[in-house]
Amino acid sequence: MTAPLPPPAAPAAVPGDASGETREELLRHLDRETAIARATDGRLAVLIIELRRVDRLQALLRGPSPSTTMQLVVGRLRKVLRPEDRVASISDEQACVILPRLAHPSQAVLAAVKLLRALDRPIAHEGGTAVMRPCVGIATLPEHGFDPAQLLMAADISRHIAATREEGYHVYQGFEAVEDEVYRGLDLDLERAIRANELELWYQPQIDLSSGRAVAAEALVRWRHRKAGDIPATTIVGIAERTGLMSALNFYILNAALRQASEWRSRGVAPRLAVNLSVGMLTDRELPSVIDQALKTWSGAGADLVLEIAESSMIADAERSDAVLTRLKALGVGLALDDFGSGFTSLSHLRRLPIDQIKIDRPYVARFLDEPGDRALVRSAIDLGHHFGMRVVAEGVETVEVREALAALGCDFMQGNLACAPVPARAFREWWERNALA
Repeated sequence: MTAPLPPPAAPAAVPGDASGETREELLRHLDRETAIARATDGRLAVLIIELRRVDRLQALLRGPSPSTTMQLVVGRLRKVLRPEDRVASISDEQACVILPRLAHPSQAVLAAVKLLRALDRPIAHEGGTAVMRPCVGIATLPEHGFDPAQLLMAADISRHIAATREEGYHVYQGFEAVEDEVYRGLDLDLERAIRANELELWYQPQIDLSSGRAVAAEALVRWRHRKAGDIPATTIVGIAERTGLMSALNFYILNAALRQASEWRSRGVAPRLAVNLSVGMLTDRELPSVIDQALKTWSGAGADLVLEIAESSMIADAERSDAVLTRLKALGVGLALDDFGSGFTSLSHLRRLPIDQIKIDRPYVARFLDEPGDRALVRSAIDLGHHFGMRVVAEGVETVEVREALAALGCDFMQGNLACAPVPARAFREWWERNALA
């Protein structure tokens, strides 16, 4: 008969939370910081970190209790945070971090990456080591709410998504907490819609500001659900991310766009098409091969395609994403840095990227006539893009005044409802035939 396991040794004494915070103190601190941020138009972030032990069997046999392990983890996190940041354990497997007085929401992502790196190494303790697999959910004020409870809920939803997808971190998106009955149950329907070819692409043209001619178009996904009606693109993407369908959705859009381009070429219509890539795809080493095969399938040339890449997608694993971008560039495809200004790309990194275009994020374009700060950012983005040999696209152009101001600043292209709202393929072809050579 196997002898019973001896009881685990009593855990060594460890200091309290290295931040000096209890859970209750942390929540009171969050109340104060959100009040300050609201009063001063400031910004803060709430991060919830989940810590799953990879070595669970070893943890059962020996070593410190989960609460003691969490205290050791919090101590390590505290060492990489700023003095004004706060961290405390909120359960045996979760910690909460408050990052006050941020200049930009992307700083929360950078902090999350730093915290994840701090937990790469096993946690040493008297019984050996604890190997962790952390993930981080991120929510920011004002983007995701002003109330502490809202921010905590948003960060926890993001934490759950990051854990489900086995991602390092996830930034909250507002559509992820949709409670309306009409959107419940769409998760399974989206997978079926992708397989059954039920999604549709609409197209929005990009206009050369110097000539006024249409030169390209962005492909945008649409879904008319049999019960829920027209599903917004942001909801489609949110469902795809939550259910692990993002790669399938991306490949669907890519092939549908190239198939449409092939049909248009046979009719003498040949706009260059831009397709968005999701954040995770840029670290997929097989992506260039997939793009190459899709181009061959639809008899397309690399020059017919522009891949739009979110600025934030290059933060987590710059080395791998840079290598994938280089291989994509070798295929001849265009590469555009999407939503420029919403991320945190360094100038030295931007200079090294094989990027052809930068797209200025629409909120800056919408406000730049009225807000000096946004006007300075738009002007700087245009100058910076040209300095590095890139063309610049302004998104969300809705008025003649904005169009003329952008042209005066030397912006190359515009996209927005002023020229044409997104329309189905047939309507776009008719629009293109009227306007491409106007």
